[in-house]
Order: sequence, then C-alpha cells, then structure tokens
Amino acid sequence: MTTHVAVDLGANGGKTLLGKVQDDCFRVEEVYHFDNRPVLENGRYVWDIRNLRKRVVMGLREAKKRSNEITSVGIDSWGVDFGLIGIYGDLIQNPYSYRDPRVSSTVDQITGRISKRELFKITGINHWNIANTLWQYHYLSRKESGLLRRTKCVLMIPQLISFMLGGDVCAEETLASTTQMMDVNSRAWSEKIAGKLDLPFDRLPGIREPGVKIGALHEKAEAPKIKAEIVLPASHDTAAAVAGMPLDRNNKAFLSTGTWFVLGLELNKPCLSKEAFELGASNEVGVGGTIRFLKNITGFFLLEECRRRWKENNRIYSYDELLKRASETAAFGPLIDPDDPSFVIEADMPHAIASYCRRSWQDAPRSEGQIARCIFESLAVKIALTIERMGDVAGIKIRRLNLGGGGVRNDLLCQMISSAASIPLDAGPPEVTAVGNILTQAIAYSEIGDIAEGRRLVAENMEIKKFEPEENQRWREAKDKMETFGV
Repeated sequence: MTTHVAVDLGANGGKTLLGKVQDDCFRVEEVYHFDNRPVLENGRYVWDIRNLRKRVVMGLREAKKRSNEITSVGIDSWGVDFGLIGIYGDLIQNPYSYRDPRVSSTVDQITGRISKRELFKITGINHWNIANTLWQYHYLSRKESGLLRRTKCVLMIPQLISFMLGGDVCAEETLASTTQMMDVNSRAWSEKIAGKLDLPFDRLPGIREPGVKIGALHEKAEAPKIKAEIVLPASHDTAAAVAGMPLDRNNKAFLSTGTWFVLGLELNKPCLSKEAFELGASNEVGVGGTIRFLKNITGFFLLEECRRRWKENNRIYSYDELLKRASETAAFGPLIDPDDPSFVIEADMPHAIASYCRRSWQDAPRSEGQIARCIFESLAVKIALTIERMGDVAGIKIRRLNLGGGGVRNDLLCQMISSAASIPLDAGPPEVTAVGNILTQAIAYSEIGDIAEGRRLVAENMEIKKFEPEENQRWREAKDKMETFGV
C-alpha cells in the first residue's frame, strides 16, 4: 500500500494529511494543522513564505511519524497569489496577498486596453471581486517594474513551495486557469493578453497537467529520512476539492466551503455565453479536462474575522459554541450580501455587519449567536439564488448539491442551504481538498485509472451526510429581500 501526503494550504490555515489507496480501500488522516494569515510587512499585506515552508516541513515530519514509508507529496493552495524567483533560484521577496489594497490599483488600466468581455472570451475568467493574478502581475509591471526585471520565473504558491522542497519549475493547469492569463481553449498562456497589456509572459513557466511527478524532496528540505517524490496534484484548492467529490454525469453541482465558498457546475466545455458573462461566472479547468463553471462567494472569512475580533475582546469565539448559539437564535433575521465591499480584512467585522444591516433598514444583530446566524442565513440565501441562475445559464437541471470542506461539520448551515435552494444536499467528505489532492497523486502512480474511479472510492469509503429541503415560504421571502440588495 502506497502512502501519499497532501499539503493543503488555505488563506486561513494549512493542513497535512496522509492518504492510503489500495484496491477498493481509501483512507485519509489529518496529522498536522496550523494557522495562516497575511502578515503586515513594511505596510503591505504579504505571505510569510519561509514560515509556510517551515510549517510544511513540520507537517512532513509528523506524517513520517505515522507512516514508515511516504511515496509522494503534493501541495495545493488558494489561487491568485505568486512568488518571484530570481536568477539564482532565490525568492526575491514575500509574495503580496490578494487582500493587499495596492495590488488592485491598476485594474482600470487593464480594462482600458482590453474589455472585461474580451478577457472572459479568452480566459473564461470573470472574477472582479478579488485581486487575481493578472491584476497583480500588471500592478508589478507598472508600479514595481524593478522587481520583474530581477525575476527569472513566476511561481504560484503551491509550485513555489514545491520548488523550495526540490520540485521542478512549472505551472499546473487547474491553477493556471484561474489566473486570467491562460487561454481556456488552448490551455496555454495567452499571447493576445500579453501583447495588449505589454506584459512579460516569458517569466511564466510551462503549464503541465495534474497527476505527474515533478521531482523529489532534497536534503535541504530539512525533512530527514523522508525520501518521497513530489507530485503535481490538482494544485488549485477548489479543483482538488471538486475532484474529491462524488460527482457523476447526473450530479454535477458542487459547493466547496472555506475562506471562500466556490459554487458551480462541472461541465465538459467552457460556457462563454453573454448570459454567463452577465452572471459573473467563470470557467476554470478541472481534473480530466473538465471545466468548473463557478462563482466565488465570500465564505467563512466573515465568521473567522468575527471570531478573531471576539477573541481579542475576550468574548465567545469557540466555533462549537457559536454554532450552538446560532442554532438557538430566532430564524430569519437580518441579511447581508457576503460580497459587499465593506467586508474587508481591515474592518472590525462584527461592526461592519451591524453597519450593513442598519444601512439596509434592518435591525442590527448584537450577540455572537445573532451575528453567526446572520452570516449563515445570508450565505444560504446567496447560494440558493446563485445556483438557480447558474443552472439556467448552463442549461442544467440541478437535482442535488454536493458540499465539501469545512462546512460539512456545520449541520445548521447545510440544512439552511438545502432548504433555501429547495434541493437535496450531500455533505462530505470534510477534507475534500486533500482527498482530491491524494486522488490525483494516485493517478500519477497508476493506482487508479482516472478521477471517476477515485470518486467511486470516495462514495464507497467515506461518510456522506444527507440533507433534504424543509419547505418554508420564508426562504422565498429571504431570497426576495436579498435581491433588493442588488444581488
């Protein structure tokens, strides 16, 4: 039995998990967990990459304690952010975080030279509520061009950490597709975008498909006695999450829950229609050549920022206690648009939520339970509205929604989503991103033939909780209210 290690790096925390695949058996076990958040460095929000690398190595050491033999390691992470590697293989500086306000400062120059519609036609990407890779790269070229002149190659976060541990210089298809710089049809960096925006795409490495070996842990990785190969998994966390869900030809809707909620449909080809563009949906590449037709919704970031503030003020912040209090709070209270621009990292989040409610002529939630319930109900309503519209645009009748990630442990939220959307919901597995990561590593070793076989293993070996919609006219009223916010 081979043992694979999945390193799942998120914008709020990271995990290391062991996965074993043999015949019809599939097991995943978490061995290490740590917090992660942008840090302020010289007035800028950045990622402490050296600390991330240190934490990854610590996780590998913990994995070694649980398993004598480790076959391979695969790293996935959030998207959009990247590091700059100099001519001597050194990291030039800590990567900027997408939450740093300055990296979005030249976006109007981008749309002044190439329209949003044309960008969508080329890349399939239509995210305009987050500073994606194109924005950040354009910002560097205009405001900090000296950094790019010193740069030999640009590596997205998981490939950057893999490189620091012994992996090859490369890009990975599922992650490259999220950058708004890759042609969604040719699956290559877009020369048209490079030309129109006068950007040096020669710093971008070649794009490879997931499920291939890209090196081995070297001695300088500081993980003694671990002789493992480095595999390129589905390295965008959402791509890995969707790969780890038990989807099939009749069951294509997914919701990956974490800092961001990613809601969508698995398709065979991009949906680039006028209606898809107007909906604000994007097309990202999935495992096996599929397309993830999706929308991003601000997710547990709202609750995590509230918890951080409550902890600082010696108030209730335990996740389990907040769930208990939210469940005891009266239903159908005030709502917020989770993607409102006022909900930023600099905000006092409980205060920002209360202010939004007052601005929209609603009673502001006061207690921790009321605020948590407000967040959960708002997320459920926005998900219900969005998935209905996405199904209409893609021409797909949605009969069931598959939910993975941290939300699996939140039965209250799962039931809310099922009821608000009026469709059954399957929740699981909770560590769905690591599951998909490990399955794509297993493909590299021919332990499974394709992702469909891996999904069958997930359905047969892992707990999937079932939720049925509860009829209540007040969910319709809540959706009507949300639409008055311009959602």
